[in-house]
Amino acid sequence: MTRARWWVCRTAGRIGVGIAMLLAVYAPLGLAAQSRPSPRPSTRPAQPVAVPAADMPSALTLAARHDSLVGGRAVLAGLTSLKFLGSFSVPSAGIEAPLEILKRSPNQFVYRTVLGEGVEVVQGYDGRIAWSIRPGQGARVLDGEERDQIVQQADFFGDLHDYSRFASAETTGAIEFEGRPAWEVRLVRPAGDTLYEFFDRETGLAAGGAVDVRTGLGRERRRTLLGDYKVFGQLRIATTIIQRQPDFDIIIRIAFVEVDTVREMEVALPDAVRALVTKPQ
Repeated sequence: MTRARWWVCRTAGRIGVGIAMLLAVYAPLGLAAQSRPSPRPSTRPAQPVAVPAADMPSALTLAARHDSLVGGRAVLAGLTSLKFLGSFSVPSAGIEAPLEILKRSPNQFVYRTVLGEGVEVVQGYDGRIAWSIRPGQGARVLDGEERDQIVQQADFFGDLHDYSRFASAETTGAIEFEGRPAWEVRLVRPAGDTLYEFFDRETGLAAGGAVDVRTGLGRERRRTLLGDYKVFGQLRIATTIIQRQPDFDIIIRIAFVEVDTVREMEVALPDAVRALVTKPQ
């Protein structure tokens, strides 16, 4: 077994969960009025810029502007499905793999990638059952937090902002984020955990996000970067997404988006999962 294949088998489940968490929040986030260069990985923290509080737009204003640039609920309500085709890579491991994401209104979803010969990661939600098929695990019916993540992804309108889900949402200041002027919005969930979203001050689009997590070395802020905005029909999609992990980066690139092409059978339960659901107790 090659080192790369061993690495893939060891971390396939972890990557699958990482991408699931990422897409649940950021795919497809909106596009800029014009394309921007791909964001480049950087270890620089967001830099504050002095701006009078009176000049800062509210979090709701920033979210509404972003959603209008995406196309908004009116555009999505006129669609039956979305298919995202692209790739994801882990540069530090020399890995690049095809990526397919299917979303069918109102709440069906399938994510699929092949991480080498016979190493396939698939997960989805048929509107009732969340499931996954991963190397070393086989077919599983998901519950708890894993199920919640899949259900979030399956929501056809879930990528539009809904700050009512948070205990608070406020613009905390103007910053420089990855070399671009941005507004920082601080979000606090009812459970108390804190997230951050960054909006480009020139385009109005989400430039990335961050979350504070606890590690063995204390609290650590992990970031996601968005870039390469392109227009597909009436939608504007961020086609490069970089998610920072402690020991590697995951890069998602969307090459093409198809509208209204996903059939019901493509998001139905796979036979292996159906067998688990119908298995006698």
